[in-house]
Amino acid sequence: MRQILVGQALLVMCCVFYLIWWYRGFRPGVIVNRVGGVNGLLLLITAAFGLIGLWLSLKPGITEDKWNVEPIWIIGVGIAVYFVLLLITRFVFDRIVTSELFLIVGWTMLEIAVINRLNAAGALTDGRFLFMCFVIAAAFLISMILYVAYYKMEEMRAFYAAMIPLITEGTAMAVLIAAVIV
Repeated sequence: MRQILVGQALLVMCCVFYLIWWYRGFRPGVIVNRVGGVNGLLLLITAAFGLIGLWLSLKPGITEDKWNVEPIWIIGVGIAVYFVLLLITRFVFDRIVTSELFLIVGWTMLEIAVINRLNAAGALTDGRFLFMCFVIAAAFLISMILYVAYYKMEEMRAFYAAMIPLITEGTAMAVLIAAVIV
């Protein structure tokens, strides 16, 4: 359980550094090298926190690794949801497909897998599990609404709106950590 919580904490840090990188590199009217210098270092730190956090969140380690739902089903549903949302956002909402859609769906499936595993191991009670389902669903919905609306917004508003999913997803993971610890 400890490794999962450390993984979640590292993913929260990933969101923090991603926010800083986004703020420095994508501010309207500011032209900067997004992968060089300080921004490159921020991107590298973001990736390191993200990859290590992902690995710790998913790697086996809980005694008698238990799952309520087998991970293969979560992955399969995630892939199906991604392609359905790709088609809907592209053809219904006329939104170009970007990597953020993959990140939104991937993060959601990751968190479902994590809470599924914590619940099966007895580290997340049923009530807290349901609460976390609600928190994750809310973060997903907020992210999808802003993903669809992004290119229809005024430039400065879109810049700030793009930060909200990182805040909601980072907050959701912090809430999960608290739900397990308390």
